[in-house]
Amino acid sequence: MWGETFDDFENEECELAVAKQNLINEPVSADFTFPKLPLGIQPVDFMKTHFAETAGKSMQFRKGTTTLAFVYEPATPNDKGGIIVAVDSRASSGEYISSKSVMKILDIGDRMVATMAGGAADCQFWTRTVAKYCTLYELREKTSITVSAASKYFANVLYGYRGQGLSVGSMVAGYDKKGPQIFKVDSEGDRCQLKVCSVGSGSLNAYGILDNHYKPKMTDEEARNLGLRAIMHATYRDSGSGGVCNLCHITPTEKIRLPPMDVSKLWYEFSEELGRDIAYNPVE
Repeated sequence: MWGETFDDFENEECELAVAKQNLINEPVSADFTFPKLPLGIQPVDFMKTHFAETAGKSMQFRKGTTTLAFVYEPATPNDKGGIIVAVDSRASSGEYISSKSVMKILDIGDRMVATMAGGAADCQFWTRTVAKYCTLYELREKTSITVSAASKYFANVLYGYRGQGLSVGSMVAGYDKKGPQIFKVDSEGDRCQLKVCSVGSGSLNAYGILDNHYKPKMTDEEARNLGLRAIMHATYRDSGSGGVCNLCHITPTEKIRLPPMDVSKLWYEFSEELGRDIAYNPVE
């Protein structure tokens, strides 16, 4: 262009080279800044309102969820038996509800799933890592991996990252050559096998229903209603749980995912079944 000299072109080339080098190099964490928030949102006031007064220094995100699974045997020849896995669908951080439609039953194999409780990012990332390992194992060994081996690998991976801030509380449930199995795995690397299990902030409410109504032998309809009832009561009593109830039935031959059920509608259905009023109506 008119008025430019060769020195100006050399300066532009130098600046372009420096810009390319900066993009190639790894960014320095100390110099990283988040982009500005949308207009109308004050970060400090938002954090103090939803979390704590000291949220800027040490943020403690209170998470909530309810997941459960149990093994049962068929009561009649027409029933399939197997494992019932039921979860809610709310993702929350303290009082802030970030999503109402999270799928917390993640596929690991054809007849194996893992549940999410804790940090959504941690659970999704490490569950995908386990699913990849299981797929590679099946391709290499030409046979399906057992639930015990998959859960053991999951626990070993989490044990290697213990104390580094991971938040994972998962159940690995599935059907293999040994039958139906459920293993509870957490971010500390602990692993234990259970027949009836519940994880999350609403697990105590779910355990209350399971302890009262669980039977080793049930029909498929009874087992599915028990999973729905336990999740419904947990969402009604626990503020961190809610949304819809997603239910998965793992049988010896297949994995059945049932349509999501709104927990609000389930509350009215079960109340009508018990003959209980939602509110107190004084007698005149």
